[in-house]
Amino acid sequence: MKHTPHPTIIRTVLSLALVASGIGAAQAAVSVCVDTSSPTVAMDKAIAAAVAKQQKTTLTVHEFDGSGDDEGFDLKEFNAMASKDCQLVMGFPVDASASGLPEGLKATDAYGRTGFVLVTPVAAPSHSLSTLPEGSQVAVTYQTTPNLYFANYPKLQADVHLTNDDAIAALEQKKVGAAMLWRPSVVGYLAQHQEEKQFDYAELDEPHSRWNLVALYDQSNAAAAQAFDASVKALQANGALGKLLDPYAVVAGNTGASKGQANAITLSMLQRGAQLASNATGAPKAEPAAAGGAVAKLYTSAQADRGKTDYADNCALCHGDTLAGRAGPALKGKHFANPAANFHVGDIFTIVSQNMPATQPASLDPKMYADIMAFLLQENGFPAGDKELTFDDAKASKEPLVYHGTEQ
Repeated sequence: MKHTPHPTIIRTVLSLALVASGIGAAQAAVSVCVDTSSPTVAMDKAIAAAVAKQQKTTLTVHEFDGSGDDEGFDLKEFNAMASKDCQLVMGFPVDASASGLPEGLKATDAYGRTGFVLVTPVAAPSHSLSTLPEGSQVAVTYQTTPNLYFANYPKLQADVHLTNDDAIAALEQKKVGAAMLWRPSVVGYLAQHQEEKQFDYAELDEPHSRWNLVALYDQSNAAAAQAFDASVKALQANGALGKLLDPYAVVAGNTGASKGQANAITLSMLQRGAQLASNATGAPKAEPAAAGGAVAKLYTSAQADRGKTDYADNCALCHGDTLAGRAGPALKGKHFANPAANFHVGDIFTIVSQNMPATQPASLDPKMYADIMAFLLQENGFPAGDKELTFDDAKASKEPLVYHGTEQ
C-alpha cells in the first residue's frame, strides 16, 4: 500500500554477513538498503552505522525509492533487494497487532515503534481523541487508518486531505483543531518549517495506530538477522538506541506519549514501525470462516455488477482496472484482505465511503458506495447471496476481511 501512510511506506534493508567467531570479533561488512523517500532515511542510516560499529565492521548502503511510480511500489521488490542488494531490509513498518510481511521474507525483532499521532497546537494540547472539544474538525490524510476512528468518536468531524503537508497546513491556518498523521512525516515537516515549538503531538492509542519497525531478511541471511538483533539489544542497553530513534520513533515496548516526553521515553526503549504496536489497544481478532468453510453472503450478483461499473467510473483510475493498484493501493488479494491484519468489512467500507473518490471524498450516493463494496467483496472471493448489501449494513459489518479467492 502506498502511503505517507498511509503515509508513504518506510522501507530499509539491512544485510549482515557474519563469521562464526561471534559478534565481539570483527565481522564482514554490514550491507543495508534504505528508502530515500522515507522521512526517517537519516535515522535508518544512523542505526545501520551504529550496528556496524558495534560489530566492528564497515557499512555499505544501497538506496532505493520506496515511493514507486504510477503503479506504486510492489512488495516483491523487497524480496529482490533482500536476495540481491543487501542482507536485511531496515525500517519496514509492521502493524504491531498483525503481520503483513512480504511473502517469503522474515523479520528481525522489533527495534522501534512509530505510527500515527494526534497533533494539536501547543497552546491547547490534547493527548487523546477523547479530550478534544466536541465538534472539533480533525485533519486526516486520504486512505489512512485514522479515518476509521471517527466512528468511535462521533463528536469529532473528519477533514480529509490528500497529503500530510495539506493536513498540517490546515492546522497551521487554524481551519482544524487537530490532525491525526504519520509521526515521521509530522516530525519532518515541523523541523523543515521550524515549527517544533508551535505544535504538540502524542501517540494515538487506537487500533492499528502504532507500528513496529523491523528489518526484513531472506532466510539465507538468518545469521545476519540474529547478529542485528544482538547489536540492537546492546545499543538499547547502553542508551544509544533511543537517541538514534528520537524523535521519529521510540524504543520497542515503550508506551510513548507526547512530544514533550519524547526525549525521556526514547532514552529507555523502542518498537517497530509502519502499521501498529504490540502493547497497543488492537482491533478484535478476525474470526475464521464458519465450520465447513462457509463464508458470509453479504451482497447479490446484480449489485456487484452495478458496483463494477461504478468502480470503473470512480475508482479504477487510482486503483487499476483489475483492482491490482496504481497510484492507490491494490483492493484485491491476500495482501489487501489479509486475515492477520484484523480488519473487518466495516473498517474498509468506512475508508471507501469517507475517502473515495480522491478528488471528491464522500461525494457518491450511499447506494453506489454499497454497490462498489459488493464488487470488492466479489473480487476478493466472497460469494453472492440473495440480499443486497446496504450502506448501514456495510458500515456496521464485523465480517473479517479475508481473501477467499485463488491468488494470482
